[in-house]
Amino acid sequence: MVRLLVTGSPGVGKTTIAIELSKIYNAPLIDVDEVIKPLLRWDDRLQTNYIIDETKARDLIMRKLSNLELFIIDTTAVNLIDRSLVDWCIVLRLNPIQLMQRLLMRGWPRCKVIENVLAEIVGSSLSMAIDTFGKDRIIEVDTTNKGVGEVVRYIVDHVSNGIPNVGVVDWFDTLNTDLLISLSEEMDKCLT
Repeated sequence: MVRLLVTGSPGVGKTTIAIELSKIYNAPLIDVDEVIKPLLRWDDRLQTNYIIDETKARDLIMRKLSNLELFIIDTTAVNLIDRSLVDWCIVLRLNPIQLMQRLLMRGWPRCKVIENVLAEIVGSSLSMAIDTFGKDRIIEVDTTNKGVGEVVRYIVDHVSNGIPNVGVVDWFDTLNTDLLISLSEEMDKCLT
């Protein structure tokens, strides 16, 4: 039995990795956005969906997952998933420069790109995962310059051996201070 949640900033490869893990474990792939679709509303100003009722969203997810013995979840909404439902939370990370390039190539609005790159830099997905599941159920993976097969093997090895892995990535050690200041200033302009 394996119940995995794959998370990370938008653009790090969550869906690709979740699909591959679903094949390996012969487990259904659960898209949380589909489960809670009736509770999502679009915000033009923020350029994102928001949940109109988190309590109802948690209930819908709990009902969907509680009867399944195995599954792979693909989501950024870690905070909506009850700790009891997940064996391992996989947090994918990607070098912020590569993440920026990837999101810009997808045609994302510049301000949304900057917001997500800054979230990756500070590790907001990892922090949320630790708050929700605890460090003992987290497998953090740096996907930078790695193929899908390599990332999946890394995850499967850690899951099989029951080895959590946190503290793999610290983008502050690798990024230029001027870049960080520039991104921060650009985000300030986006907010005004």
